[in-house]
Amino acid sequence: MPELTWETPQPPRIIVIDDNPSVHDAFQEILAGKPVNTALEKDEAFLFGTPQEPPVAWPQYRIDHALSGAEGVEQVRAALAAAAPYQVAFVDIRMPGMDGVETIERMWALDHQVQTVICTAYADYRWEDLARRLGRTDRLLMLKKPFHNIEIMQLASTLAQKWQLARQAALKLEQIEALVARRTQRVLELQRRENAMSPSPVAAAGEPAAASAEADLPLVLLILDQLSPRESLTQALQDGYQVLAADSAEQGRTMAREQVPDLIVVDERAAPRQAIPLCTELKQDELTSHIPVLLLASADDEKLQLQALEAGVSEFLIPPLRLPLLRARADNLLENRRKWHEHFQQLQTVQPRELAGSQLDAEFLHRVVEIVEKNLEDYEFDVEKLARQLAVSRRQLFRKFKALAGCTPNVFIRDIRLKKAAQLLRESRLTVSEIIYAVGFSDPKYFRNIFRERYGVLPGEYQRPGRAGE
Repeated sequence: MPELTWETPQPPRIIVIDDNPSVHDAFQEILAGKPVNTALEKDEAFLFGTPQEPPVAWPQYRIDHALSGAEGVEQVRAALAAAAPYQVAFVDIRMPGMDGVETIERMWALDHQVQTVICTAYADYRWEDLARRLGRTDRLLMLKKPFHNIEIMQLASTLAQKWQLARQAALKLEQIEALVARRTQRVLELQRRENAMSPSPVAAAGEPAAASAEADLPLVLLILDQLSPRESLTQALQDGYQVLAADSAEQGRTMAREQVPDLIVVDERAAPRQAIPLCTELKQDELTSHIPVLLLASADDEKLQLQALEAGVSEFLIPPLRLPLLRARADNLLENRRKWHEHFQQLQTVQPRELAGSQLDAEFLHRVVEIVEKNLEDYEFDVEKLARQLAVSRRQLFRKFKALAGCTPNVFIRDIRLKKAAQLLRESRLTVSEIIYAVGFSDPKYFRNIFRERYGVLPGEYQRPGRAGE
């Protein structure tokens, strides 16, 4: 849909869809206005004098014509693409091929804001049948043939103005919602600044792991023993990363589950017999299966490389260890993940399997989606409840989602609600208000605002193939 503006295309656009050319001639004569005959007006002025009353101002319209339903639908599509939609459509109900009702269904699937008049001389459809197929809406009127000129003129003028007022009202609502959202964001920002300037004693004594979970820098876990070059490895990564270190495979396994880092570096040189089993366990654990693992090998051994690949290792560095290469490989692994997230955030619909890098990750996301959908109508369902049902901590869930989907669990839950709302808008006959509460939103203004951010239009303007708007 084109962006709403205060300006209405001038003159208003009208389309006449009828298979009878004489009908088009009649509409053109009626709506194009009284033709001006300059010579005749001069003669009348000479004989009878200049009239005392000013001439009647005829409305100006841009009138387009289509001789079939299919042609009319294509013209509606082209008008939308040119950001110059039709305000009014006069549609004959009896046409060969695509009849008037089907034409309106397809036309409204593209632009359900167009004010529509069905023109009929027969009892082809009862009003109840039309309402059943097209929905009960104030955007549809019926005009019986033969029609009078004044009826056509009144309908065209009134409906074009109605279209303009509806557009202006929608834009005004959007402006109000945007203003509320900006002011709310400003208040929240001031609150965050105030909290940052005066943190509570409990939070300051707070928990380092929770702070690292919310930090912007990626978190790297080094699993090595005392013989490893701990300081040099830390220095190679600390610029741009948070670095944690574990002294043993057991400690590394525990820290990986608790912290859910963005990258794990395992030094096989320190514990040759434990490194591969550790990598296998990490990739088979639901909490850590998504984390890329970089193995520092003790030797250039083809068998070891094969074992590492089978264990799910993402990168394999052979001796001698070059720290710049280690940093480059680490950067590359996380950059690939960032690009992956950007790609899927641009898509309207994403399946869990497409986000996941393994079957285990796909099953985890499927389980999340199932839990959220079962609690869709519960507006109090949040990350805390989701974490409890998954039997993980809030921190673990946060970091798992950031790595898999590139967003927080809250955003993921909200996205599921929005996609369900869009589906109901397309396929159901529920009102917007009913849909808002059906998908778990308690604040209609907030819902309209985030729906427009996600889909580019307000809920009431969202395209609904095969049905009329609210």
